[in-house]
Amino acid sequence: MSDRPGEWVVIDLGTAHGTVEDDRAPTARLRRRSKRRRLAVAAALLVLVCGGAATASPPFRPTAAVPVEPGSSVSVAGDLLVVADPAPSPAPAGGGSGGAAVLTELRGYDLPAGTERWRLRLPAAMSQYATRVGDLVLVASRDSIRRQTGTTAVDAGTGAVRWSRADAVLTAPGVAAGLAVDEVRSASGAGRRVSGRVDAIDLATGRSLWHQRVPSTAVAHVLGGDPPVAVLVLDSGRTEVRDLASGALRGAGTLPPADYAPDNPRLTEHGFVLRHPDIRPGRRSALSAYDLDDVNLRWSRPDRADEVEWADCAGDLCGRTPDGIWTLDLDSGGQVFATGDGLPWLPVRGSADELVLRLLPDERVAVADGGTSTTPRAIGTLPAGSRDCRVGDTALVCRGADGRQLAIFTLPRT
Repeated sequence: MSDRPGEWVVIDLGTAHGTVEDDRAPTARLRRRSKRRRLAVAAALLVLVCGGAATASPPFRPTAAVPVEPGSSVSVAGDLLVVADPAPSPAPAGGGSGGAAVLTELRGYDLPAGTERWRLRLPAAMSQYATRVGDLVLVASRDSIRRQTGTTAVDAGTGAVRWSRADAVLTAPGVAAGLAVDEVRSASGAGRRVSGRVDAIDLATGRSLWHQRVPSTAVAHVLGGDPPVAVLVLDSGRTEVRDLASGALRGAGTLPPADYAPDNPRLTEHGFVLRHPDIRPGRRSALSAYDLDDVNLRWSRPDRADEVEWADCAGDLCGRTPDGIWTLDLDSGGQVFATGDGLPWLPVRGSADELVLRLLPDERVAVADGGTSTTPRAIGTLPAGSRDCRVGDTALVCRGADGRQLAIFTLPRT
């Protein structure tokens, strides 16, 4: 959540953002009609909330508070609040000038109660971010250029360290394996490409299942499904789809030249969509969809947007342009739903419900539930100065105005 009035915050697992427009859209197939209808309802609710239709609501009352330092890293992982504070180096033995490595104290708190569940110490990093994978919390350590330099798997219940690696680990919801990769810094920023050895690992143990070496750089993905797969897009355009458990090659092909990045191509359940330069006369760029099993072209359509920020909404591709929110049918490329409101919206990690929250200029917060609600329902007003908010399964956690306390607000069930 932003500390700037009027900014939107979108909370939706599997929803980032996107960008596309076209004069004529192909006819969409009907097999995902129910999912698209729910998505259309959610987007319509977003429009209503944007219009200020939310009624007056009572203020949020914090149910608990957790002390933090202004420089602490804060994460919400399901029903767990994770706070990483810098810890000073212990005094050297004998009063010498040397000292042990700086450690970070990591604390886990129950949500929404705010009671401490566990604490441990890890090597310090510029920032640390925690995500929940089953009964594990994966703690990612990042350096000053935001490159991930290590991953530690912590038991969510006890705080015991299960395993640790000196690289990044890519995961997907509900998938028991992941990809361990070395991030490289490219001209477009850290974390967009990987290089060297790529290991598929068992997340429960950290054990390597198989590995492959990337000849230059690549974009790597983990995609859930039956079976889960690993997708590698090399900088040459060669794309390989491998069984995540065994490493067996399931499909391969070559994509057109593009600015390959973690969000380009955007992977979906049955394929992926790439934004790339369009060689056709009068066109600047195109969106092209490819099948996941054989990397064959499914459809291609013009894309005149300046930026791409993808979203995966109930199996369709969705997102926004400066002109509004849209969704595309992944079978045909046809436009399914669109608005013209130009909403500035942002994803917040950690939500398990399809909620849409907006920070209004007067600091009210309006909420819509895309799965069950038919009208937006305002649920409360945050205290003045609330910022850096994160959401979990049952609670909203916000830093106070002085930066030294996290307030925990229990979210009402919708």
